[in-house]
Amino acid sequence: MTLTSYGTLCTEAYNITKPIGGAYRDIPYYIKHLSQIGGRILEAMVGTGRLLIPLLEAGLNVEGIDNSPDMLAACRQHCLERNLNPVLYQGDIKNIELPGKFSAIIVSFGSFMLLAKRDAAIAALQNFARHLEPRGRIFIDLEIPIEDFKTENIIKQRSPIICPDGSTILLQTTSSIDWLNQTNMTVIRYEKWKDGKLFATELQHFPLHWFGRDEFIMCLQEIGYTDINLCANYHDGVKPDSYRDTLCFSAVWV
Repeated sequence: MTLTSYGTLCTEAYNITKPIGGAYRDIPYYIKHLSQIGGRILEAMVGTGRLLIPLLEAGLNVEGIDNSPDMLAACRQHCLERNLNPVLYQGDIKNIELPGKFSAIIVSFGSFMLLAKRDAAIAALQNFARHLEPRGRIFIDLEIPIEDFKTENIIKQRSPIICPDGSTILLQTTSSIDWLNQTNMTVIRYEKWKDGKLFATELQHFPLHWFGRDEFIMCLQEIGYTDINLCANYHDGVKPDSYRDTLCFSAVWV
């Protein structure tokens, strides 16, 4: 059994449960906003290309970065199947050094919360600023992992994932909460079975560091971002009114 970030089984499960071409509410939101901005765009924590590919197909000049070789390999394969050839980088968004600057940097689906410590999140925001053109914009989506708050230290069995080759991936999860540091650490156990035999296992540490709404706004302000905007659930003009809402932030770097 191996301890992974986003390894082979995790990537396979992600590909099946979050397929390219699915109906995701963030895609029209980003196509709308990024089409207005234009220029060179970076999707940080790009994963398998779930968002990157529809942005490319919409004619946007988007590049991607991820620290998982397995996720990037899946992304490249999905792009190849669609005759797309984006620039992709492997690296950690806390300390990337990419050529040139971008008109926008985006981190969707709560992926920014995978930066498990406050100083790592601040470092990433500062690094984004260094990579933005004047008046460049960031888009970051956050959530509050409320469901895990309710089931701390309880082992949960997820629904089986059926793979194209007839095998089955089983997932077990358990979470622990560090309330003072606002971190939810989930351990996910993946098992791949076929014909009654266990073929592979992985353990994934899945940290989520959450911010309060006003807390994140203050972090952006202290770094030097301006024109900070917040909407709920990828609907412009709709303000969050529930802890279940996705918090969609955007801000400008001067």
